[in-house]
Amino acid sequence: MKDLAIVGAGIGGCSAAYFAAKSLQGLNVTIYDSQNRVGGRILTYNSAGASMELGAAFFTGFNSTLLNIVKAEKLKIGPFQERKDFAVWNGKKLAFRSNKQSFATGLKLLAKYKLSIERTFLLLKKVKGQLAKLYQETLKNPANMDEIFESTNLDEWHKKPFSDILIERGVSQEFIDEIITPITRTIYTQNADLGGFAGISSLIGVTSGATYRMAEGNSTLPVHLAKTSNARIKLREKVDVIEKMPDGTYRLFTAKDIAVFDCVIIAAPVELADIKFDGVSVPGWEHHPYQAVYRKIMRGVLNPEYFGLKNTEAPPAIILTTRDTDPITYYSILKKDNGESLVMISSSEPLNYNAFNSVFKNGGASVFEHCWKAAYPKFKPITRLPPTRIDKRLIYAGATEAAVSSMETSALSALNAVRMLREEHPN
Repeated sequence: MKDLAIVGAGIGGCSAAYFAAKSLQGLNVTIYDSQNRVGGRILTYNSAGASMELGAAFFTGFNSTLLNIVKAEKLKIGPFQERKDFAVWNGKKLAFRSNKQSFATGLKLLAKYKLSIERTFLLLKKVKGQLAKLYQETLKNPANMDEIFESTNLDEWHKKPFSDILIERGVSQEFIDEIITPITRTIYTQNADLGGFAGISSLIGVTSGATYRMAEGNSTLPVHLAKTSNARIKLREKVDVIEKMPDGTYRLFTAKDIAVFDCVIIAAPVELADIKFDGVSVPGWEHHPYQAVYRKIMRGVLNPEYFGLKNTEAPPAIILTTRDTDPITYYSILKKDNGESLVMISSSEPLNYNAFNSVFKNGGASVFEHCWKAAYPKFKPITRLPPTRIDKRLIYAGATEAAVSSMETSALSALNAVRMLREEHPN
C-alpha cells in the first residue's frame, strides 16, 4: 500500500493524514477538498488582538484523541474562554445567571431545578462510562463504528430524541427549557428534541471541566496536521467519481485530474460530497439534511439593559438563549479595553443589521459575517450509523456524524479508519 487519497481537508481528513503518516510507513498521502482552504468547519477570526471561533469552538479534558495529538506535537493550547460566567436569556429577561464561582453556580442550579440536576448527571456518568469503553474498543478492535456503538451500548442513545430520554428519567420540562435547550442551541443550533446522542454529547462537552482551544486559534490545528503528514494538498478540487479498478485500486476523478490510489478515506459528509461511485456497491442509509448557521460579529458599547440588566451591570461572557429567541441561538461577548465589546451573534437564519441597534449604545458596527451552509446534520433519531467500511480499502470516516459532530469524534473516527486500513495491510 503506497498511495492514500483522503477526501476532505477538515479536522477529520487532516487527522487521517496525520495518523496515516505516523502508522503506515512509506505512504504517499493526497488530500482533496472542494474549498480553497484547509480546515473545513473550523474557522478562527483574528483581528487587532481579538480572536473568536466561528466554527468548531472547543475541546475538553475528556477528548483524549485531540489531547494526545496536542501532547505528541507539543502544541500550545489555552482556555476556550477566560471568563466562565454565563446567562440564559428568554428574549425578555434572564431566566438564569451563573455566579462568579462554579461551586456557587452549582448550588444555584440545584436550588432551582432540584432533582433534575442529579438525574441528568447520573445519565452523563453512565454515558461517560460507555464512551470510555468505546475508546478501548477502537484501540483494540478497529471496526465499523456502528458495531462499536452497539458493543458498548451507545446505540441506545441515538435512537430517541434527547428530550424524551430526559423526561423518561424524571428531568423537569422547566430544566429542559431553561438549561438543556440553551446548551443544545449553543452547540448545535437545535433544540433539545434533537437526536439523543448529540444532545448528551453537548452536555458532556460543557460539564467535563476545563474547555480548551488552540493558543493561536483552532484553525491552526488541521493546518499543522496536514503539514506534519507531508500530504499533497489539492484545494479547489472536488472529487466527482470514485471508481474501483479490476486490480482493487481506486481511480479518483476531479475536473482537473485523474489519479489512482491503493486506498481511500472519505472524511467529508457523503450527503454533501456528491460523489458518484463506480464499481463499488455502496450500502444504502438514510441521509440527513444539514443545519445552516450564521455568525455575525459586531463591535460597539454594549447596552446591558437589552438583556434586562442594570445599565452599570457587566454582562456575562456568553448569553445562551431559549427557543423563544429564535432565530438567535447565543451571544458571545469579548470585552475590549476601550469600553467596546466584540459580540458574536449566532443564528439559524440570516439577520438584518438593524435587528441589533438596541444591543449597543448608539448602535454597533458590523465587523465580520460568515455563513455555514451545512454546519452539522439536523440530528434526529436513527436506527443505526452508516457503515464505516464501504469497500475493502474504501473507508467512510464520517459515519459517526449521523449521531454526533465534533472535533474529537472526527479525529477519533479518522484514527479508527487508519487502523482499519492498517489491519488490511500491516507494515
